[in-house]
Amino acid sequence: FAHGCSSGGRSLTCPTCPAFLVPLAVFLTGSDRIPIYGMSSLRIIIQSTPSGEQYLPVAHTCYNLLDLPKYSSKEILSARLVQAIDHYEGFSLA
Repeated sequence: FAHGCSSGGRSLTCPTCPAFLVPLAVFLTGSDRIPIYGMSSLRIIIQSTPSGEQYLPVAHTCYNLLDLPKYSSKEILSARLVQAIDHYEGFSLA
């Protein structure tokens, strides 16, 4: 696979796999729908926060804003992001 992942793009823990990007978009936007003007109209802001490595990334869905603590490695960043996405509950009204 082009980005070096052996999953063929189906890994839910590889931040560059298409299978990971859909849950990431839902986490960041709070919606499982594509914007009316397409994905290119979606503007996502990522800002660094001074919190420690034990904290998870926080998504502010109304603003498409991701608060991302400064992690010491890509592995920790990936693990924390996957953990945050896995525990995301969304706005389900059911």
